[in-house]
Order: sequence, then structure tokens, then C-alpha cells
Amino acid sequence: MKQLFDKSQLKEAIATNNLQDYLSTDLLSIATLCTFEKDEDLIQAGTASKYLYFLVEGSAMVYSFTYDTQNICINYCYEATIIGEASSLWETTPSSSVKAMTPCTCVCINLKQYRSILQNDLRFLKHTCQLLSYRLNTGINLANSLSEPVETRLARFILEHEKDELFSFQLNNCAAILNVSYRHLLRTMTNFKDQGILQKVRGGYRILKRSQLLALTA
Repeated sequence: MKQLFDKSQLKEAIATNNLQDYLSTDLLSIATLCTFEKDEDLIQAGTASKYLYFLVEGSAMVYSFTYDTQNICINYCYEATIIGEASSLWETTPSSSVKAMTPCTCVCINLKQYRSILQNDLRFLKHTCQLLSYRLNTGINLANSLSEPVETRLARFILEHEKDELFSFQLNNCAAILNVSYRHLLRTMTNFKDQGILQKVRGGYRILKRSQLLALTA
């Protein structure tokens, strides 16, 4: 973690991502900007987080370990995601970790200094309750989705992350999020190409038959 002491850059990050909407307290006065390298942990399981993070650039993965030490992806974080909200209120010990899947930039709040302010900010409490409810349902959906075929999970993921019929998500990150091996993911992508659903193009995969992807997710 590297802190950036640039108020103008911090102000721009807050404004661009509408972060002030999440709390009544003046965010600029209590926050700093920090960066993480790819694969660096933002939060480690078993250690209470020292910071509340607003992810403003890059992507991160919430994961846990299974009995055979394999990572299981629990959630995927992208721009404007709040990370560490449980620790921010109750100083709880997390049971899962969060690591940067790409280089990340976050707006950070030091919890040792500002926990009491957050605990008394009604707007922040409201958003945190909504977020915790969403993540509870996400966990249930994850448990259900792990029993689905890889083709179904991949088709849904492609539809969620395509832009203008182009899927350009990094496949190694995609495999980690879907909890499948990279080799298995490549085989499935090849099957989609052979069926004429996708076409490999520069920068990613072009969707040729959206209807067939939708049928796989039905």
C-alpha cells in the first residue's frame, strides 16, 4: 500500500465517483488516496482492517481458502465499491481476504481516527446496511451458482461484462472469479468459438450469437 498525498487528485476521485453521496461527513477532510500493486492484499483474513476503502480504479477479488488451500472467489469488486465496511463499524475480524486483481487506487479512511465519526453518520449507516444485505444475497447466489455448469456461469459473466458486443475481460481473472481452472475456461471459450457464439478478435471476443448465450443462462 502506498499513500498519495495529493489533495487535488483526491478531490477529483471523490467527485468523479460521487463518493460524497455515501456519507454526510465531509469525505475530503478525513480521507487519503492510496494505491495497491496487482496481487497485493487490501484486507487479510484474520486481521481487522485498518481502513475503509472506496475502490476508484482497478478491480479486486474477495476470496477465501478451502481445505486444499485453493482460492474461492466470493465477490468481485470494481470502481466505487466499498471495501471493509464491517470492520469500519464493529472492528470485526474478516473471514475472507481482498486482493487487487489489477493495480488499484482507493480513497481510504483511517478507522482508528475516524471510526466513531462513521458510526454516527446516518447516511453512511444506511448505505452500509444496504451493502451488507446485498452481499448476504450475493453469498447465497454464489453457493447456488457453483453447482451450475461452467458454460452457464461463463455465459452469464460474458453478458454482464461485455461492452458493445465485445468481451475483453482478462481470462485469468475471469477464471479466478468463476472458480474454475484457466485451462477449463479456455476449453469452454474454444467451444463457444466452435459453435459460432463468439469470435476471437483483437482486444477480446466478439459476441456473434447473443441469443445462445442468453439461452445458456435461462
